[in-house]
Amino acid sequence: MGFLSSLFGRGNPIDTLSLDDLKITEIQLTKKVDDIHAEIRRNDQEVQRYYSLAKETTSRSEEIGYAGRIKTLLLQKDAKLATLAQREKELRVLSNIIIIKEQEKDLPAGVLKRLYSLSPEEMEKKLIGISLDRSDRTKTLDLLGGMTTSSIGASAEEEDDDLADILSTIRGGKTQSAPPNIEKASLQKKERE
Repeated sequence: MGFLSSLFGRGNPIDTLSLDDLKITEIQLTKKVDDIHAEIRRNDQEVQRYYSLAKETTSRSEEIGYAGRIKTLLLQKDAKLATLAQREKELRVLSNIIIIKEQEKDLPAGVLKRLYSLSPEEMEKKLIGISLDRSDRTKTLDLLGGMTTSSIGASAEEEDDDLADILSTIRGGKTQSAPPNIEKASLQKKERE
């Protein structure tokens, strides 16, 4: 189960929670990320302290003891870094959902329809890879349009007759050496109607 599924259940993340609820969740997640950063800094300070103590020791057994503590701290740091990476991905996804929600009324109907049709898992996969910008609406619209277009794949061909005609013309052109005849595709469409 992905982050969005655990947060929103089976519903669509865009319309499951209000904008205020999403912002509260973003604040909570940001606090968790900040806490993990603080833990990693404390961990690094402890490692440095043990290194300093180990340098000053004359006993081999104390040296080995400090080395063991340092190793444990480094393993803990690795685990915290992995958790931090996951929380930062979740925060990016949540921030992107907030931006989508804020700009929902500006989105073209087709993009919005496709966003609503995505499952929480699909949306999470798409939103992890992009970083929407609140200040650049054009870039946001372009990214969302690209995200939803790539997610529809072959189903768009079935839903859009014009697209299906264009694709058949392209595919026909690939099998022939002559350039495709666009007018022929238009006539075929009229004959079907």
